[in-house]
Amino acid sequence: MVILKCGFLILQMATEVLEGLLEEDDEVVQVWYLLGWLFYLQLDKPETTEDPESLKKSARTYLTKAKKLYVKLRCEDPPMMEHTEQLLGELGGELVPEGDGDDEAGPSIDGIGDDFIQSSEDEEEDEAMEH
Repeated sequence: MVILKCGFLILQMATEVLEGLLEEDDEVVQVWYLLGWLFYLQLDKPETTEDPESLKKSARTYLTKAKKLYVKLRCEDPPMMEHTEQLLGELGGELVPEGDGDDEAGPSIDGIGDDFIQSSEDEEEDEAMEH
């Protein structure tokens, strides 16, 4: 029983640390991915006191954001992306705004910038790297 309580404390602490990292920088793909995976793993624990639908929605939210950032930032970690897509598939796909069946709309996550239009600074950097 003590080991089980320790396990729950570790999960709780991991969540707090990762959420703290998001407050510092919300454009780190790995943090979103780890939070999504953490909530996904909690779904399999019968001892959890959290609502399974709430855990599932949290996992989908974090994993959807991880996937979007992966593309936006041109991340180069194919195994992480494959695992993210696998987990999202098991959870029912990417999270989309309620009442909108369009998959391209992205997740309904308040307070998170979702513009993936390349800024003029990014374009200038790309052009400079090409020359």
